[in-house]
Amino acid sequence: MPGSKEYQRIESKKQVELDRALRELVLGGQVPTEPGETAFYFMTRKGKLRRLELSPNQAKQLEDGVLGVVERPEPAQIEHSLVPAATAEQMFALSKKAVRFLNRKESPIGFMSDDDVKAQQEAEASGTAPEIADEPKTDEPATEAEAAVPTEGGTPEAGSSEPQAQ
Repeated sequence: MPGSKEYQRIESKKQVELDRALRELVLGGQVPTEPGETAFYFMTRKGKLRRLELSPNQAKQLEDGVLGVVERPEPAQIEHSLVPAATAEQMFALSKKAVRFLNRKESPIGFMSDDDVKAQQEAEASGTAPEIADEPKTDEPATEAEAAVPTEGGTPEAGSSEPQAQ
């Protein structure tokens, strides 16, 4: 029965198992980041903008849908990793919120225009950025408002709805 201690214990055990399965997928397919001059922005589950400094090659692989940005649930926190698209798809099947960016042809996950990135940066700087709620317990698809865009030099370029070629 929902609300009972037994129900809470069962739900907690399910979450621990899900986190373990997600962590194993990430660790099994994780691609080492190649530090570089290309800033790639993505949105965390909490609605905060994060940036990875990547090589132009890895930024291009993200743009092309070869790589994805996913959450790696650790016991004390959630880290983010690059994984091949196939691994990101497996993770998406388990938890839609675990995939923070994947440029799929038919339905991109976490895509954001340069203007959206700039607006989010300004909202965070002014303290007015809304916090996105944690993952719902339903199978609802991830919203298109959660997103990512690669840019050169650490600042987004305005006016584009697609990642810029590097």
